Amino acid sequence: MSDWANDVAKVLAEGLYLHNLRTIVEHCDRGLKEGTAVLPAYVIRSVVTDLHREWDGRAVQVDEARRAEGRLRPALQAAVEAVRRGAAGPALASALEDLVRAWQSL
Repeated sequence: MSDWANDVAKVLAEGLYLHNLRTIVEHCDRGLKEGTAVLPAYVIRSVVTDLHREWDGRAVQVDEARRAEGRLRPALQAAVEAVRRGAAGPALASALEDLVRAWQSL
């Protein structure tokens, strides 16, 4: 179990909002610096950073936010939960791949 993943899970429970995205990136950065579950920390950070770039400085349309909530947040939560469970190998790879595919589908 990784502390950064626990913190990300708490933030994700609140929803995908611009200010939450920054916080998630900060928690992932901490995981990278601590060297705990670095691959998922990097993948989650990358996806969230890309979303932040798209949303920052503009009004996010309601349908776009709903799509992110409906497609991306569950995939983020599943990837974080895999880290919290200590998943490795195919289970972790599958969760991360599902996350990247969810991001691509937006």
